[in-house]
Amino acid sequence: MQKQKKIAVILAAHGEAESTGFRENYRVSYRTLQHASTVMALPSILRAGISLLSSVRKKIGRSASGSPHNRITRQQAESLQRYLDSCYRSSGVSFEVHAAFSASDPPVEGVIDATSHYDARILVSMSPSDNELTCGQLCGYLAENLAGNDLSRVKVISRFWNDPVLYDLYTGHIVAESAEHGLLRSNANILLLLFHGTLVSNSRGEPPRFRTGRQETAHFAEQLTGAIGKDATHPYGRVMTAYLNHAVGGEWTKPAFEEVAGQLRKSGATNVALFAAGYFADGNETLHRAEELLRMTSSSCTVRTIPSMNESPAFTRYLGQRVAGAASQILFRPFP
Repeated sequence: MQKQKKIAVILAAHGEAESTGFRENYRVSYRTLQHASTVMALPSILRAGISLLSSVRKKIGRSASGSPHNRITRQQAESLQRYLDSCYRSSGVSFEVHAAFSASDPPVEGVIDATSHYDARILVSMSPSDNELTCGQLCGYLAENLAGNDLSRVKVISRFWNDPVLYDLYTGHIVAESAEHGLLRSNANILLLLFHGTLVSNSRGEPPRFRTGRQETAHFAEQLTGAIGKDATHPYGRVMTAYLNHAVGGEWTKPAFEEVAGQLRKSGATNVALFAAGYFADGNETLHRAEELLRMTSSSCTVRTIPSMNESPAFTRYLGQRVAGAASQILFRPFP
């Protein structure tokens, strides 16, 4: 009897602090800046200072809890494990799904190393858009630490931003989540797609010297907006885009969330639905955006949040099919 193949599937997400604890927030912030320092000038003392200030703010702030991002990613891993077990139990392949993070524990690099004895490893970049600090770091680590036969038994799943199947999946998710509100199609109903902002130029007006993912995100936004526009079953008369930028380092992508809020205030919009299209799991950057938008518009405007894909069964199936395709390429045989 042929020995069953064992494949590690690693969901590689950014990672956020799960509590308001000073030590955890400092560690996550410092790791994030440490990764960023590989593409921009961030001296160690500056990283420590920023992390210290950020952690103190989290500790004394009004937030009673940390981010759900890591928990949601672990739930996505559990759902994917169940899907792969149910679909490919008799395929001669055993999948083992891990959640790992670049800025928190368990670290992606550690999980990659710990699964080196598996027959194959499949890394899933849990970010819709690729850049130097997401997919780029994954591929860079693999290239530096693996060679020859080891490297041939690893696949990285990315380029979600260019996948029409994901556009359709997002559209279906938006329609399903919007149906319960009973709204009729109207220009007063607006769907606001949120994407992670990217640096356009530094404080000296120079373009970044690393892959920011700006073009990929712009393509994703354009194609997704078009896909949603072709669907006649949602209630939104307008689909708009906004970028969640950081107010540091120079010029960032436009229109910014704050800019779009001003436009909505002037337009007299009565219903706005927020969907964080640039994220596979809700977290610090996506939570509470509805409250922020409401403060920046008017009390007469209804603002709702459509959750990210989080633990969506349709998203689980999508990831499972992508994983099966990658496994087929590594093992040189199709999956049932």
